Amino acid sequence: MPLLAPCGVPERKGGKQNCLTIACTRTHAGDAGQFVKSAGSGFLYAKPELCLQVRSQTGVWEREVSRFRWIAKFYKDAKEGMMKKRYQGKWLPAILVTLMVLLVGSFSYAAESLSPDRSVAKTEHGLECFMVLAGKNATADGSVLAAHNNDLKGHEASMIKKVPRQKHEAGEVVKFTSGLEIPQVEETNEWMVLQIHSGFAEGDAIAVNEHQVCIAGGQALGKDRNEKARKADPLEKKGLTGGVRYMALSRSKTAKECVTLMGELYSKYGVTYPSGVGVVDPNEVWYLEPGGGHTWVAVRIPDDSYWVAGNGFRVGKIDPDDTENVILSPGLLDFAKKNGLWNPEDGPFNFRKAFGGGREEYTFDTRRVWSAMRHLSPSLSLDPNQREFPMFAVPDEKITVKKLTAVLRDRYDGTEFAVNPVEGIGTKERPISVPSCVHTNVVQLRSGMPSDIGAILWAGLGAAQTTTYVPYYFGISGAPKAFQTAGPIYDPDSAFWAFKTLAILVKPYHNQLIDMVLPVWQKMEEEAYQKQSSIEEVALVLYKEDQQLAKSFLATYSNGISLKALDTAKSLANNLITEIASQTDKLQTYNCAW
Repeated sequence: MPLLAPCGVPERKGGKQNCLTIACTRTHAGDAGQFVKSAGSGFLYAKPELCLQVRSQTGVWEREVSRFRWIAKFYKDAKEGMMKKRYQGKWLPAILVTLMVLLVGSFSYAAESLSPDRSVAKTEHGLECFMVLAGKNATADGSVLAAHNNDLKGHEASMIKKVPRQKHEAGEVVKFTSGLEIPQVEETNEWMVLQIHSGFAEGDAIAVNEHQVCIAGGQALGKDRNEKARKADPLEKKGLTGGVRYMALSRSKTAKECVTLMGELYSKYGVTYPSGVGVVDPNEVWYLEPGGGHTWVAVRIPDDSYWVAGNGFRVGKIDPDDTENVILSPGLLDFAKKNGLWNPEDGPFNFRKAFGGGREEYTFDTRRVWSAMRHLSPSLSLDPNQREFPMFAVPDEKITVKKLTAVLRDRYDGTEFAVNPVEGIGTKERPISVPSCVHTNVVQLRSGMPSDIGAILWAGLGAAQTTTYVPYYFGISGAPKAFQTAGPIYDPDSAFWAFKTLAILVKPYHNQLIDMVLPVWQKMEEEAYQKQSSIEEVALVLYKEDQQLAKSFLATYSNGISLKALDTAKSLANNLITEIASQTDKLQTYNCAW
């Protein structure tokens, strides 16, 4: 049967009406795909009992989706041209188009709910990360974009969770793994988090809240702190851990409010470890950089520019009088002068020179900054060996989610620093994309839309080159069970370990096997990019009628892609194992650090 087709449904008063039939794997009582017209409206509602089957290499799952209502524009309205009037000249109703693509891409996969987990646990500090932040006028669609790779040892399994809005009792405290306790507020925001299995207490997470404020990731700076700074501003063993980011997020409505709160807490309690943090919302992009235990600076990235960071101090010359775009810890300049970190006679205050520059092999950090900027601003013709790079840069072409995923997957291909060159032996350079990455993402934030639709976490579990970026809209109730199942030991029921398996299999034979994996993910992502506008047009229409219905619509879409990706990952692993086994004597191994 056609995926979408007119069907005859008797009206209560006799006769027939045009409506839609949804193809379903199996039906229960009656036709599960019929929509019944709601009295006095131009919409069609349905409450079918759907049994959606998810087929994979490991078996068949069935999920009952009961009391689920779909809204579509009345088919007759579209046929008679009513949609043309309602959509101001758009003949093909977006809702019908979207339902079509959903049926093709997602309806054979089931949506599942999430039970929030508030537990946190201590984890070791990361083995460096990478970040790109882009202002709203630097992007193709006017959204703020934030991209990040979380690079740890590789076994810190990742997952996606939702944390609900919560009211707290008087006397409650927020406990940090350092032993520090801070009073809790009366009510905290709802938020979505991409985290490692042990929690977000140390900061290894990306999160966005109900106001579209986003913690865009962190950058470990400990190895780049210079010796003078270490002595002048020692770390606080019983201070704030990386978890302070999410505490601030749960209390903030704007990026600047979040950054300001974090800074105030840094000054009051000190930090256990210095990490640069990106904080963004649909209108502003901020970056907070600590100099040590209590010193810090926050800068706003211009709307027409982007920012790149790769584990080295990045905040350079700043104007302390520009309070709209710069926030300083109290007495920062006097502290720097007193402790010999800055001499005014040498020129304007430079935060990076005052506190950074401690890593001898500086290209470990700066080469990644260079490579990102060569993709986004090739006209700058930057030297890959230079030590300092512009804090902000205007892109040669407007930045997109697709462009940022390409940056996150960069391994210096086509340059003298290529890790896996087509010919010859690769370098030992530390690239942007490494197999030990445990989660990768691009966050997209849009003003003028409800947060449930405007905020998207394009998330990938595992390493950037061997995973896919799935769009999770903020409005979903949660990710499928496999995507919230994670632990430090291999688990066949965990989505993370399915994607991590691909990274493990590809690494020794990268050049021969990567083309069996990466193009598959890129194709899946391209389909999501093409569907995005239609999906959101439908969601916005639904949102005006029934917010919960719109959320269910987005959840089915996002989670359908998730389970399709998981099914594909398992199939790809089977293919890779077969290829390795059959071509062992022909495959060339790569003994590379990355």
